[in-house]
Amino acid sequence: MMAVILGGFGRAFADDIQTHETTEVTSRGPLVVKAFLAAGPGPHPAIIVLHGSQGLEKYRNFYERNATQLAQAGFDAYVLNYYNEQDVAYSKTVETRRANFSRRIGDWAQMISDVVTKVEAQEPKTRPVGIVGFSQGGYLGTAVASQDKRIAALVVYYGGIPPQRAAGSKHPITHMPPLLELHGDADTVVPIERGRELVEMTRSLGQPAEMVVYPGAGHGFTPPAATDAEHRALEFFQKQLMGKK
Repeated sequence: MMAVILGGFGRAFADDIQTHETTEVTSRGPLVVKAFLAAGPGPHPAIIVLHGSQGLEKYRNFYERNATQLAQAGFDAYVLNYYNEQDVAYSKTVETRRANFSRRIGDWAQMISDVVTKVEAQEPKTRPVGIVGFSQGGYLGTAVASQDKRIAALVVYYGGIPPQRAAGSKHPITHMPPLLELHGDADTVVPIERGRELVEMTRSLGQPAEMVVYPGAGHGFTPPAATDAEHRALEFFQKQLMGKK
């Protein structure tokens, strides 16, 4: 087993969050991780942030803003750039993105679980871990959370069940953590039915699952839907990972 090296994730105690970016070695290849560490002594619950199919760079500010908000609320947030150069090349069209996802979902899921292993090892006590995924990142987060029981909470923005793990597939999902699914009813990229299927499946496995629908919203939210969704995601993680009511 190859080790994941996260030496740059050491915490510096300060009045504000600390950030570190490192390239980690995983069992399926290198992965760039940017950590946003909450201020003060831990252990802090950890949240993995997964970007969409167009890659990290196009919307880096958005993903890092979300991670910053989570760190300011007392979580350690980790933005994962799970694309390599070839993945970036395949991200140019919808067709190539979908084909690449089918090829790479297994590798990506294992890379994320490898990072979770070392994220947990940074603290002397076990800490809960959540995932928030956007679009393709939501599909990928579902794949990871369905097979890695260390994931204690999952937030999916306009995502669904990966076709490779759907009912009737070779490897259908049999486990899920508590779920919050956020979707616009005017989404033409990932139809709202995909989100409903994910929620219904999670409930069928005995886990709580909530879906929030934003009337008129498409794929990707703008204010006030975006603000409301971020607030709901934060409250969900506080409840599931911090025990707040």
